[in-house]
Amino acid sequence: MITFSRRYLLVTLAWLVTRGWVVILYGFPATADSLSWWGTEWGVVGDVNYYRDSLDALAGDGVSGTLVEYPVPALLLLWIPYAAINLLQLSGEAYIVAVLAMAALTDLLFMVLLVRNRRGAHPRFGISGAEAMWLVAVPALGATAYARFDLFPGIMVGLAVLYATRRPKVAAAFAAFATGAKYWPILVIPALAANRATRRGVILTVAATGLALAGLSLVLGGWDRLWTPLTYQSERGLQIESVFATPAMFEWGHGGPESGYAIDYTEWKAYDISGPMVEALLLAATVASVVAGALVIVWWVLAWRRLPLGQRTEETIVWLVLATVAAFLVTNKVLSPQYLLWLLPAASAGLVLLRGRARRQLGIWSVVLVVVTLLTHEIFPRMYGYMLTFNDVGSPWITEVLAWRNGLLVLLFLYAAWRTTRLLAALPERGRPAAEGQERQTLATAP
Repeated sequence: MITFSRRYLLVTLAWLVTRGWVVILYGFPATADSLSWWGTEWGVVGDVNYYRDSLDALAGDGVSGTLVEYPVPALLLLWIPYAAINLLQLSGEAYIVAVLAMAALTDLLFMVLLVRNRRGAHPRFGISGAEAMWLVAVPALGATAYARFDLFPGIMVGLAVLYATRRPKVAAAFAAFATGAKYWPILVIPALAANRATRRGVILTVAATGLALAGLSLVLGGWDRLWTPLTYQSERGLQIESVFATPAMFEWGHGGPESGYAIDYTEWKAYDISGPMVEALLLAATVASVVAGALVIVWWVLAWRRLPLGQRTEETIVWLVLATVAAFLVTNKVLSPQYLLWLLPAASAGLVLLRGRARRQLGIWSVVLVVVTLLTHEIFPRMYGYMLTFNDVGSPWITEVLAWRNGLLVLLFLYAAWRTTRLLAALPERGRPAAEGQERQTLATAP
């Protein structure tokens, strides 16, 4: 019998080392009895401070006026560490520690579930491809991974993929909770419900969970509060890191103010670019979103009509989830660094499910995704200053890094779209496959 120490020691040590590095980047107490913090990427905790300040004003603003860019369940999740430090009568800075602890525990839970769901023989070196992917994914993004709320819905989507075929109702619950926390995970629910054999249970689970979360939101925040995250996003401008901002950012990075472009901090707590081509680029992003949305709907229809319970179900669902989320990322007018957490957990979970050539294909895709994450880390927070204030040396270089990052992200989407389309096209229409396949088999074996 393989003991825990022999079987999981390397994974445990690797997780502790990589997450220790993230904590160092995030910051740590300068003295044992002080909450005076420092870290090489300490600037990323700006969002955490914003969460805390917003929760400080919760009593006056009410749920309807607090963190309106997030759904109400997200506000409640962020309130848990806030309530804990108040209960323990700790200073406001302790909220930063509490959020860090909650993020690390969520990350650890996902790591444990990846390990527990290993398939096949025990990895030769003690770490499977899926585990290696997740071990490097979080430090590749740096302190941002633990300082942004997106880690939580991202991991819930990863768990939905992990249990998509083995425990579809559990997967549906994870996807529903993720959607309640931040609306984008609704994109993965049709993929989970594609399999006819488990569709009813998935739909009922999502409906029950969704109604419960929506009811909670109505009670606490009112009807309008349900829609504030959507209106907040729709009114935003062209964020400097988005794919469609790349041409304008490249011009700004190589021409500075003389290029006619300007970068401003907006009321949406983000940096947007304005200038000659921006209106056209916003229109292009809108058109691309409509086209991508139509493509995704076609995928969903094909999956619902054709996907049986069989050998390629897991592969199809994995690629359908990745392609759908990637389509949303590359066509969105907003692309923050933490959005990589929308893909990284799902890709890690997919590597648990797939085998043979299918796993190798996803493995190569995941390696490129890690490269994209490393480039994202270089952009923010390491060299972000050169994206905001023009510098003759730094700004041209970092906008070229941005162009490479966004180009690779588009390539990842195109490959995922190609794989999804091929897998769905290869599935026979309902009613035909069994009869035609059986007829061919009979003719082949006839004496």
